[in-house]
Amino acid sequence: MSGVVEAELKLAENVVDEVKRILSKHKFSDEEWSTVVIGFIAQGIEHHAAILLLLRSGLVGSGFALVRSIIEILVRGVWVTTCATEPQVKKFREQDKLDLTFGEMSNAIDQTCGIDFFHDFKTRSWDTLNSYTHTGILQLGRRFTGDKVEPSYGDGEQIEVIRASTISIVLLVRPFLIRHGQSEAAEEIDKLGERLNRKK
Repeated sequence: MSGVVEAELKLAENVVDEVKRILSKHKFSDEEWSTVVIGFIAQGIEHHAAILLLLRSGLVGSGFALVRSIIEILVRGVWVTTCATEPQVKKFREQDKLDLTFGEMSNAIDQTCGIDFFHDFKTRSWDTLNSYTHTGILQLGRRFTGDKVEPSYGDGEQIEVIRASTISIVLLVRPFLIRHGQSEAAEEIDKLGERLNRKK
C-alpha cells in the first residue's frame, strides 16, 4: 500500500472516530424514525470500518463492493430523516419495505432540502457502484495486471472510494443532528466535512 493511500485511510479513521465522539455526547429520541436512522448510522460506520480493513488487507475489490451499501444507507437514512412520513417509517419497520426507488428518494431529498446534490450524485455514480458490487466489468477489469491475474486498483481509485465512504457517514449524521436540534454538533460535523474537502 502506498503512503498516500495509508494517509487517506488514517484521515478517514480520524474523521469517523470524531463522528462517533460527537454522537456519543448526545441523547436522541426513541421515535421510530430516530431509531431507524440510528441503526443506519451504526451499520454505515461498521461498513466504513470494513472497507478500511479490506483495503489495508489487500482485499481491495471486496472493499469496493461495499461502497454501494454505504451510499444506500446514506440515501435511505437522509430520506427517513428529512422526507419520510410516520406511516412510511412504520411500514419499513414492520414490513422491511420502502415504496420509493433509490432515485425517487434522492430526488425527494433534494426537493425537501432545497439542494441539488443527491439526484446528481445518483446519476454520476450508480452504474459504477453497481458494477463494483455486482462484479461487473469495472470490477472484473481490475482483477488483471497486464496478462496476469493480479489486482490493479490504482491509488486514485482507492482514495476516491475511501473519501466517498467517509463523506457518506458525515452527510448521513448531519441532518440527523439537525432534526434533533443539535445545531452545534452539526457544526462540528461540518468541520469534519471541510477537513475531507481540503484533501481533494
